[in-house]
Amino acid sequence: MLIGRKVLVKEEVVSTNDAAKALAIDGEVEGTVVTALRQTGGKGRTGRSWESPPGGLYLSIILRPELKAQDLTLLTVMSCLPVAQAIEEACHAVPRIKWPNDVKLNGRKVAGILVEACYRGGEPRFLVMGIGINLNTDPSALTTPEAGSLKDMCGKELDQEHFMNVLLFKLDDFYAKFKRGERDLDEYARYSESIGQDVEVRLGDQKVKGKGMHLEEDGSLVMRSEDGMIYRATSVHDVVPLDKGQVRFETDNVHKQ
Repeated sequence: MLIGRKVLVKEEVVSTNDAAKALAIDGEVEGTVVTALRQTGGKGRTGRSWESPPGGLYLSIILRPELKAQDLTLLTVMSCLPVAQAIEEACHAVPRIKWPNDVKLNGRKVAGILVEACYRGGEPRFLVMGIGINLNTDPSALTTPEAGSLKDMCGKELDQEHFMNVLLFKLDDFYAKFKRGERDLDEYARYSESIGQDVEVRLGDQKVKGKGMHLEEDGSLVMRSEDGMIYRATSVHDVVPLDKGQVRFETDNVHKQ
């Protein structure tokens, strides 16, 4: 087992991604997990914050994959799959993956994944995969209307240690297979609420509505718009250039084909 072989538990951090990033820069081994009871500045995509009230599960994993850039992007998108599988096992209900990085149950967002790639000299040095799950969160502590708590929707308190062990096992299995070149896109599609369903993506300042068709090999979502045009939506992991401090940027692009 690689992921979870070493787990560092913190009482409080600004974000587990930042804590894992600092450790990775200092040479911490691949597969190390950083988890915290509280985050004072949890991160979401495109600069958003991730609410981190008590009861949630917040963790980040240091990864050092030797993969092509295309594979890194697909890894970012498909990392939702083991999270969805762990939730299904715990709640006996099938969650849905909203492309590119959200997991929902009963229409509510219960988990999100943020993968940050750290570069030096133009080459990826490591990834940090951050996962936030509203596990036993009090629903009243969630201020975002679309957010939900697994405890509330599953109707029971979930054993956090057991859930994390199951999650890390599934992440480890997924990561090992991914590095061997195994890409179970059919399994991903089983959980997806974007493939074969109505979707809406941003095209500059405009929004394009249509139907999701399939994932491409680089994790892009191909969709057919309401006027019959084919679009390819790409979502690239957050990037942190190590030689430029904590500068972050993220790219969301939609290309007409």
